[in-house]
Amino acid sequence: MADRPWKAEERRAAALFGGTRFPGNAGGALDFETPGYVGQVKHRRVLSLAQVEMLAVEMEHLGGRRTPPKPGVLVVKRRAGRGQPTPRLIVVTEAVWRGLHGAVPDPDSTPNPEAPTA
Repeated sequence: MADRPWKAEERRAAALFGGTRFPGNAGGALDFETPGYVGQVKHRRVLSLAQVEMLAVEMEHLGGRRTPPKPGVLVVKRRAGRGQPTPRLIVVTEAVWRGLHGAVPDPDSTPNPEAPTA
């Protein structure tokens, strides 16, 4: 059986995080799991922002249910056609980002210094 581009991308993404790809017949929502992360990979021509958001939230929840909890990541690579390289994007929710980086100021509770004062 020929190596499909999406399978190769799943292997590359898993290796990026220090792991290996789950076989396609595993039937789960995860494409890889490492000692530090869980992840899903999408290698598509088109993926809407709403789909990216839904998948990132799903990865956050799946990672949070692990023992111990792990950050859940979404790895997205756009298929632009043969010979057209595109960057690999790593997508996480704000909650996952905060978990990775500790005490980060909450932009919703920080006063805006550029806001007009009365």
